Amino acid sequence: MKPQRSLALALIAILLATGAGAQSAPDWANAPIDKLQQSAQSGAAEAQFALAMRYHNGRGVLQNFSRAVDLLQQAADQGHAGAMNRLGQYYFSGLGVSRDAALAQKWLASAAEKGTPQYLYDYASALENGLDGSADPAKAAEFYARAAEQGHDDAIVSLGVLYQNGLGVERDLTRARQLYEGPASRGHARAMNNLGLLYVRGNGIEQDYERAVKLFSGAVDQGLSVAMTNLGVMYENGFGVEVNEALATELYRRGGRGDAAQKQALQPVYDRRLAPPDTTEAGLNILRQAVQAGDPVARFQMAWLLLHKSDPTIKDRYQAAGLLQQAAEQGLAPAMMNLGILYYEGAGVPQDYVLGQMWLILAGTAGMPDAISVSSALSERMTSGQINEAQQLAANKSNLQ
Repeated sequence: MKPQRSLALALIAILLATGAGAQSAPDWANAPIDKLQQSAQSGAAEAQFALAMRYHNGRGVLQNFSRAVDLLQQAADQGHAGAMNRLGQYYFSGLGVSRDAALAQKWLASAAEKGTPQYLYDYASALENGLDGSADPAKAAEFYARAAEQGHDDAIVSLGVLYQNGLGVERDLTRARQLYEGPASRGHARAMNNLGLLYVRGNGIEQDYERAVKLFSGAVDQGLSVAMTNLGVMYENGFGVEVNEALATELYRRGGRGDAAQKQALQPVYDRRLAPPDTTEAGLNILRQAVQAGDPVARFQMAWLLLHKSDPTIKDRYQAAGLLQQAAEQGLAPAMMNLGILYYEGAGVPQDYVLGQMWLILAGTAGMPDAISVSSALSERMTSGQINEAQQLAANKSNLQ
């Protein structure tokens, strides 16, 4: 080989290795707005996408979702994966454009075909929640799994939720726990919260309140509101920690528990078809005897009196929950309804929306007035998977009774 040719090849190798002489790609995310607009108008897909995100976030321009959609469409038509993904989300949510399930499906699926974990996750999330009004959890599980294989923690956790609820896959609490454990060990807030709930309920794992408290605390440190409420329940009831009502109250406040829109639905309900309990000393003695004899109405009424003390203690709520549980198992509708409310509140029992919804469903079937409306109001706190699980549990329990 001639020396000149060797020198030329060496120089090429150096240029390839170092990038010397190559023109770096523009930093569109931080480009001046006038330059960004000019480049977008000239048809540069990256600039169109970056400008769309400026309009989406209102950064340097007046927030305008419709304008963002126009720019995303231009970039997506050129095959820009990020634009495809974001455009699909717009069509799915109806932001800046009329909601269109078919176009949401088209663009989210097109982005997912690129194999990027985030796009796989976003498509799976849309499938889980229903692109056209009907969810496809089996297909969602497939795409979550593909993203999870690439280490996408959100996808791993969402796949765990499907296994926990038996949606799109066979219900497998052990598999759900295994999926949660990895992201939880890496500090993923939702994974820590969900794993903590498994420890509270003893689902697929030995019940361990102390471990649950540690997991909830880790999620609280990251600002997860639902974990704040769950940790508040642990402190209010002394599950795995010393009772600390002041801290519980603060956690509830931070977590948003007691929202005005649902506050009324969480109030204990007396069955107006029953005579009020006799609170004279003689009447209370008769009520206590009936409770000892196992009478379900007496158990409900005693629980009602405990919950309506001027300042019920933790022990009062715990005892009331036990009485309601016994009466509910005996088929008494008002006991079922109030037990369901206690589960939603986490008062006297660990907070569990699934069990709360289950008892409310059963109360409505048993003829308790307003149980269905309360169930509907409180179900807004739940995922579709949790609601499905609650309905299945209610069906199973109803068959047993």
